[in-house]
Amino acid sequence: MKIKNISCLFLCRFMLVLMLSASLWVVAAAPASAFLEIPAKYIITDDTVWHGDIRLLGDVRVEAGATLIIEPGTTVSFVRIDEFGAEKLSKDKNNHFPRAELIIRGRLVAQGLPDSPVVFTSAENKPSVADWGAVNFIGSRDNLLEYCRFSYGHTSVHCHSAQVVVSHCTFHHNGVAIGQKNVKTIAMKCSVPMMYNVITDNGGGILFGGGTAPDIVHNDIRNNKFFGIYAKKSGKAFIRYNDIDGNGKGIILYAVKDIMIRDNNIAENIDYNMSLLEGQVYDVKAPGNWWGAADAANIRRHIRDKKQDSSLGHVEFSENTSAPVHGAGLI
Repeated sequence: MKIKNISCLFLCRFMLVLMLSASLWVVAAAPASAFLEIPAKYIITDDTVWHGDIRLLGDVRVEAGATLIIEPGTTVSFVRIDEFGAEKLSKDKNNHFPRAELIIRGRLVAQGLPDSPVVFTSAENKPSVADWGAVNFIGSRDNLLEYCRFSYGHTSVHCHSAQVVVSHCTFHHNGVAIGQKNVKTIAMKCSVPMMYNVITDNGGGILFGGGTAPDIVHNDIRNNKFFGIYAKKSGKAFIRYNDIDGNGKGIILYAVKDIMIRDNNIAENIDYNMSLLEGQVYDVKAPGNWWGAADAANIRRHIRDKKQDSSLGHVEFSENTSAPVHGAGLI
């Protein structure tokens, strides 16, 4: 009788293992169209991991003290909502975007792999620019975006007095790829190094201002409709070793006092390779770049500065190279 009880116990445990294995197999074999919906106005207060297909139905916020990790191969898609509709956590138009956002007040680590990126995109069947708002960092630090792809956002990555590394990412068909500004009510200042990214076919590439001082290094910034890089009222920024070509304007500057633009290929942009806007009264140092031509007269034709408008500063392009800068762009 004792042996029979042991056998029965073993059999029950064996059947339980089989049932659990079957359940796991069903999950693994779920249709590729299956996704996890995150409800609008959802607030993440504990450390969380996302993987697979995640669909956001409105604003989602990672609260201070919490970390969201997004695993390689994950797709985060945003449902298009009405501008500042009921699905929004905030209707503050200064620091938020009209449509659904992933708001980071805690910490985000979205770290894909070269052949398995993390994707942020529209959930619509026929996506269009600005279907969703932004991955919006507000007063947060120690964030990482690496091997991610962003498409159809308003400003797909935006930092309000936050710190985030943006590396090896691809941006296309967004209103603006990356934006940043400092917020007076937040003591932290923006720190957003941008390296080895492909930024192409957006309305605008990189937009920064409000005292921010980014490092923009080794990026391909191409074929953006209005501008490659737009700096306004920025801090001490460094723009080095980038390929900036085929944009409406390569680099636009407004009220910028201290910026270093060196060792880039800035050529074949449609209107100007560099354009100083009204209010850019400060001179600009831009030595050692390739401008698509070797002689000063040809270079000057594609730069808008004091030569065209006496109220503007002067672009100093001495030491310009006679051929494209080796090692600029992606390496």
